[in-house]
Amino acid sequence: MKNVRRVNLLAAAAAISVLSIGVSGAAAVGTHNVPAVTASAHATKMKKLSFSAAYVGNVKILWGSQRVSGTMSGAGKGTTLGQGSVTATGATTSFSTSSASDPVSGTAVLKGPGGSLSVKSVRASASTTASASPTKTAPAPVTLSGTVKVTKGTGKFAGATGTLTIHATFTVNTLKGNETQKFNATLKGSLSVKA
Repeated sequence: MKNVRRVNLLAAAAAISVLSIGVSGAAAVGTHNVPAVTASAHATKMKKLSFSAAYVGNVKILWGSQRVSGTMSGAGKGTTLGQGSVTATGATTSFSTSSASDPVSGTAVLKGPGGSLSVKSVRASASTTASASPTKTAPAPVTLSGTVKVTKGTGKFAGATGTLTIHATFTVNTLKGNETQKFNATLKGSLSVKA
């Protein structure tokens, strides 16, 4: 029987706060007809940007009976985004030593002085090269790879859309309880942002 393990991954996430400003006011309206306000339809001009980023930090893994979940937080740098941070949460319900396509769900926020990007996993999976349980071959290497979709942006990235590929690596030592490990992650792809 194959030895099955679960491991937290995303990495690959977290919720982003969006600032909104509400303005209220009152004005007296005359008794004569007020012309309707018409907004001219202007298409928002978009431009494509090549994007890449690299981050290092800690992944906190929580082993459960039915799933493995956890969080990542780290620092790094992204093109246009600049020096900043990444936070992520994610989970998988089936991580085995014999499969290279165990699905991972999660979200992440990339922040920098120029703004932030929120991403969500679209097609992400976890794999390991270990053929035995982590307790026998610790530390067992784990690779997270796949595609994430940009769901939100702020600052320079307000209205941004696009897809990025993710590649993250870390190790696991146990099959139960909690553990914290170091991770390395890179993201690459293209973004459409307001010109």
